[in-house]
Amino acid sequence: MADVSRPGGVVVPVEPSASLEGTVSHAVEAVRADALGSVHLVRTGHRTHDRKLRRDRRTLDRAEEYAREAAGEDVTIETALLGNDRYMADPGEHVDLLVEYVHEHDLDRIILGPSYSVDSTAPSLQPVESVLSTTDVEYERAPVSKSAWGPTREGLVRGGVLFGLSVVFYLALGGLGSTFTYFAAIGTGVLVAVLLGNVVFETTPHLRSALGVAGRSLLFVPYLLWEIAKANVLFAYVVLHPSLPIDPGMDRVDGAVSDGLSVTSFANSISLTPGTLTVDAIGNHLLVHSLTEGARDDVAAGVHEGAVRFLFYGREGLELPNPGVRGDMEPLSGPAATEQTEGGEPDD
Repeated sequence: MADVSRPGGVVVPVEPSASLEGTVSHAVEAVRADALGSVHLVRTGHRTHDRKLRRDRRTLDRAEEYAREAAGEDVTIETALLGNDRYMADPGEHVDLLVEYVHEHDLDRIILGPSYSVDSTAPSLQPVESVLSTTDVEYERAPVSKSAWGPTREGLVRGGVLFGLSVVFYLALGGLGSTFTYFAAIGTGVLVAVLLGNVVFETTPHLRSALGVAGRSLLFVPYLLWEIAKANVLFAYVVLHPSLPIDPGMDRVDGAVSDGLSVTSFANSISLTPGTLTVDAIGNHLLVHSLTEGARDDVAAGVHEGAVRFLFYGREGLELPNPGVRGDMEPLSGPAATEQTEGGEPDD
């Protein structure tokens, strides 16, 4: 049995990589050398559907298997999935989770893999160290041998998708029929895939998810066009009405969406619908201006968010309550904000 009374430990944020086993083994040896008690393996990231949860769980299970093989009975191994309840747009929010976890469990430091990064983004573009250096938590990169490095399945998928898109785009511009064009397209595709494979994609694309989104877009696009058409009629009525019945306001809306593409789609669907405009976005927190009370009510009722959730997450995305019911829409200016200020805090 492991001695669970021994104090302290280290936390290792894991990711699918060829250096995962070496990183975990280094963490176990570091715990032994410093007479600490445990290794905590964690995986950060927002999970809005079961497929991502299963992928992250598999990664964590693989890391746990490596750790238990290296630990024997003298080191305690703990695992955790962090960040289910929030959208994380940059390394800072991932680091916040790690720092909270370190303080909560009274751990010694964070050990990062040699290639650890946020999602699929290259470490040099989003350096986690630059954020960790502003905290009070110690950290280090595991000194794993470079011979342990190799392309991961996720990296090959990102590179392959980008290669295919680049070749198609090049041939669309350069035309078909020339041998030189084909060789140039292939060469350009390889170059783009190698240099930008960890830049273009925020997360690794998956065929099943991509096909699902493509299929559901056949319903999403007509629905969005219908909402735009309805909003155009109502907006024309407001503009042409003699009394100009506008009721402008500004609201903060927290969208229940989990990545850059879905957040962008949510923000743009709001802006494309006349009467509402996404003014700013930080993560999944949107600043939305609405011209009328009806337009504001549509945002609160999830007219835009529900459609975007269905597009990216399927039927299970429709099961979540709308922003108004969840309390994820806060008036910042306009009549609703004025009433809230004048009325004070509501009674329990």
